[in-house]
Amino acid sequence: MRRPRLSFIVLAVVSAACGSYSPTGPGGSPPDPLPNDVTIVRGASTLTTTAFDPNPRSLDLGAGAEVSVRWVNADGGQGYGGGTAVPHQITSDDGAFAASAPLASGATYTVAFDKPGTYRYHCAIHPSMVGTITVTP
Repeated sequence: MRRPRLSFIVLAVVSAACGSYSPTGPGGSPPDPLPNDVTIVRGASTLTTTAFDPNPRSLDLGAGAEVSVRWVNADGGQGYGGGTAVPHQITSDDGAFAASAPLASGATYTVAFDKPGTYRYHCAIHPSMVGTITVTP
């Protein structure tokens, strides 16, 4: 019995180090916007570089140890752009950060970046959706 529980704990710790996922905003409404949000826009699955807003997203590490980006799926579903809910999955092009779980409408995914660089990503479900995060020193 202890083995499955230990596996779950290890998986939870590894997942927390790579990024975080939230299924919906508080109270079933869209989450309050944060300064470094990237919105997955309505109709994103039929778009390319305009599927994410803003794209590219530029961040400044400044004197901080890290900066975070939070993707918010606003593509369909009640309260999230209307229409049919469309899941999306944020995936690094080169494995620089862990892939999100499929994001339902209103769900969020957050990744912390601790060094300067250009981070390219796409939606694993809709590969034509592409974006870039640029982190400067």
